[in-house]
Amino acid sequence: MTTPLDELVAVLHDAASFNPGAEAAPESIVWCDLNGEFSTLIPTLRERLPELLTYGDHDPATRTGPAVWLRAVTARALPSIPLSDVATPIVYVPGVAREVLKGAEDCPTLLQPLVWFTVAGNLFGHVNGKDWTLRSFLTSDRGPLKLNIADDAPTRMALSHAALRFCTKPLEELKGKRWDADALNALLAPDLAADMLDWMDGAFDATADPARFTAFASIAEKQLKFDPRKLSTQDAAKRLAQRDGKWADVWSRFAAATGYGGVVGLLGAEEPATLFENHEAYPKQNLKGEKELRESLSKLENLSVPDARSRILELEGQHAWRRETVWAKRGEAPLAQALSFLAEVAKAKPLPAHSGNALAESYVESGADVDSAAMQALAAAPRDVDRNAVSVALRAIYLPWLEEGANALQELIRTGGVKLVKAEATISTATTILFVDGLRMDLAQELVRLLGSEGLNVVLSWQWSGFPTVTATCKALVSPVASLLDGPPTTSDMLPVNSDGKPATKPALYKLLEEQGWETGNSLLADSKLWTEAGRFDEDGHALGARLAGQLAAGIRDVADCVLQLTRAGRSVRIVTDHGWLLMPGGLPKAALETGLAEPQGKRSRCAMVKAKAQTSYLQIPWTWNHEVFVATATGAHSFFAGQEYAHGGVSPQECVLPVLDVTANGVQKRDVADVKTRWEGLRLRVEVPGATDLHVDLRLGSETSGPSLIKGGRVLDDKGKTSFLVGDDNEGQTACLVLVDDDGRILAHRVLKVGGE
Repeated sequence: MTTPLDELVAVLHDAASFNPGAEAAPESIVWCDLNGEFSTLIPTLRERLPELLTYGDHDPATRTGPAVWLRAVTARALPSIPLSDVATPIVYVPGVAREVLKGAEDCPTLLQPLVWFTVAGNLFGHVNGKDWTLRSFLTSDRGPLKLNIADDAPTRMALSHAALRFCTKPLEELKGKRWDADALNALLAPDLAADMLDWMDGAFDATADPARFTAFASIAEKQLKFDPRKLSTQDAAKRLAQRDGKWADVWSRFAAATGYGGVVGLLGAEEPATLFENHEAYPKQNLKGEKELRESLSKLENLSVPDARSRILELEGQHAWRRETVWAKRGEAPLAQALSFLAEVAKAKPLPAHSGNALAESYVESGADVDSAAMQALAAAPRDVDRNAVSVALRAIYLPWLEEGANALQELIRTGGVKLVKAEATISTATTILFVDGLRMDLAQELVRLLGSEGLNVVLSWQWSGFPTVTATCKALVSPVASLLDGPPTTSDMLPVNSDGKPATKPALYKLLEEQGWETGNSLLADSKLWTEAGRFDEDGHALGARLAGQLAAGIRDVADCVLQLTRAGRSVRIVTDHGWLLMPGGLPKAALETGLAEPQGKRSRCAMVKAKAQTSYLQIPWTWNHEVFVATATGAHSFFAGQEYAHGGVSPQECVLPVLDVTANGVQKRDVADVKTRWEGLRLRVEVPGATDLHVDLRLGSETSGPSLIKGGRVLDDKGKTSFLVGDDNEGQTACLVLVDDDGRILAHRVLKVGGE
């Protein structure tokens, strides 16, 4: 592709031509440029023309110097400035017309050493004997380019600023079009919205980039009716907020970005001019809304439960619009975000209390969503000042719902309507049991959605927990060796024992699992029985309290990654858990510890051992491992310890309705290209795809996945996900597409390569 700059180089070379039969070779080419219109091209030309010299202040690095110095360089008298013996020096003289040099008697003293070149050299210019101007060089009918450029002052100025950009564009793009000031300015400032925001943000100005600023200012004046040479950035902020005309495009660019902190600061000083103006553009309006919402939520503690719920829904109607603003997307409207989840909690319906199965099914279908909404409301407000307001709201509308559901389940257990699970042999076809401590139903449902998005088949069911709902009791209960354990006649640690009477601590449980053929570490065989563990929801809950809500999403992602790793290794997975939990910022209500109850130990704040033959007003439930041992549960959603934000051990749908997830791979999941590792060794390509045993690999000619195969029949990845193959040398350097396909021919991943490497 030829550019105007290419043509300029060619014409400069042609200027050195002469008739050897009639004249001597020119000592130099003299290029006079009265107005310095070519000056922006000179730095680029120096890279292509080592023989280019410039008249000016002495600067050997740019081959610039006074007239005497230029004479010495052209005579090859300065070894430090070497010139080719075959190249004719080109002397660029900005700010001087050829008439000045040709008028020897009137020529200024400092220029007089160059007069000789007008005799012994050639002058670069138009065939009519005049110096080229930039526009005349580009447009002249007797010149090499014949482009169409308007002849007016704004265009000439724009051309001088955009000269380098214009002269380095392909001629095919420049011809057939009339170039005026607007078109030339657009070359330097092609994105008005970005330039306006950069200017407002302080990223560039007239000092840092004069040419770009001049072009930008001209375009802004014409399209936005705003001249940044005369008006301030604060003036621009006012127009940006109002979004009239093409300012709407600038706003759209700002709204789609996450930076421009300086622009945000400018907008922060603006306020709507009228009540009818759209307020979403003004940070002050959002901050005002957040403050009002914070105050309103903080007052909910003084309302009845029905009134608090109604007030939440009323606030949702007032503030929902702020979630669609740019400030919400920038994280500046946390309470408006939290409010959407609080509204879901406010709409929560009581769980049915007439039947245990009905209560559990309703909890799985809709009740767990209420728990999820409560956790998301807390997670949406990471700052203490906002979390405190959300906490007040949750205590007003979520705590009563928790209390009601827990009381309903406790009454069903009291009347025999629910029998909690007992130890029995586990029946499952899964090769892997993945235990996740504290995987509450709402977390499990989010895990189902996440695994489904990865292409896995997930079946979610539920079962009742054991009692009390603590890890010591319930972890062994969901293990495949539960039927081999029993309960001692007395207990203080809630642990069952094995046949030797030893407590089923983690080491003892693992030993029993291994004796029954279950591996408890990493397994290389996909069909071997494996017990493994993931997640730390319970550990984090006890450590973080209400702040656990902000960690749940990452924790679910970690469990999903573990499941994906297992299924990609060819395993089917059953996910089980021991118990759920209650979480209430500010602490669950305290239940008094009656004299008939033993002091709760460790983390068991919602249950307490009943002393022998003692009486208590609390519901007593037989210990799962020995029905002669009774444990009391705190009423409703109460805790025997004060200030417990996170607690379990008692009876509530959250603690007792446990998820069971059966996960299988739906064929082979599509992998990211990043999972495919390649390395060329000459014409041998080595391929590695971790966890992709038995998948097929092919290398196809061209950049498309449908090209002809270069390795007929393809290759199959071995048990380590590796293979290698040779490609014919006649294909070396060609573009090829590596594809990863399954047994059904579906393309799972692909990557474009060059045969033999780059």
